[in-house]
Amino acid sequence: MLKLTFIDTESAWDEYLHEDYRAIDAAGVAKLERQGRKRHNQACKRIFAAAALDLVVNEDRTMSIEGLTAWTEREYGDEQAIVEGLLDHIRYRPDHRVVTYGGLAAELPLLTLCAMEHGLLMPDQLRSNQRVRYGEMRPHMDLALELKGQGRDWAHLSEIGLRMGMPRELFVGKTEVELPRTAEEWVDVRRHVSGDVVLTAMVTLAWLRVQGRISIDMPAAIHNLADWFLRRTGDETRMAAPLAELRMRMAEQMSAEFDLAA
Repeated sequence: MLKLTFIDTESAWDEYLHEDYRAIDAAGVAKLERQGRKRHNQACKRIFAAAALDLVVNEDRTMSIEGLTAWTEREYGDEQAIVEGLLDHIRYRPDHRVVTYGGLAAELPLLTLCAMEHGLLMPDQLRSNQRVRYGEMRPHMDLALELKGQGRDWAHLSEIGLRMGMPRELFVGKTEVELPRTAEEWVDVRRHVSGDVVLTAMVTLAWLRVQGRISIDMPAAIHNLADWFLRRTGDETRMAAPLAELRMRMAEQMSAEFDLAA
């Protein structure tokens, strides 16, 4: 049995932090600004949304979706409340492995900075210098790093999804998410960060299967995740049509495999 928690966050630049940094290192900041474009240091970012998807891969090759939780600044008030909720969510599941896509470079530094600022405690899975036995899955696995291996190039989650045959419309707008201004935009951001963890789960399960860590029917797993999330978010969202298409593709693939086996 393998218990997994997939997490993702969305963050935006804190202009007050950026201007404070400019005041103490004007020359350094000037090097970051070219052709009128403002560039920031990562420490000037704050998290405004997060999500966590919990699922279990059982020894009988079945998959159980335990639930999806999301936090946004509009609902919880500020970055501290969002991060505290996410960290507690992970802490209350000590037997779950945490999975991110690019999390060592994106999520983990920002979560750690917020924890340092507000005196929060990182859960065991996200603490540094973790030691594992050879061949074991780490308490926190960054799938992007695993896919990179010893190579030089990093692949975006959308590239992996497209290679796996997922509809490209699922990944529109995934590269950059701006801080919401209206109630409708906050709802969209909640769906966006929730969708990201579902897509990460689909890709991760495929990777775990080819590595021999799990034995699961991938078309069935992707179909179930797409169907579950589609029923959760409704038919009127931007992701509804591509999710329905993905679900149909997986159903057709399962039917073809069944006919071939018969």
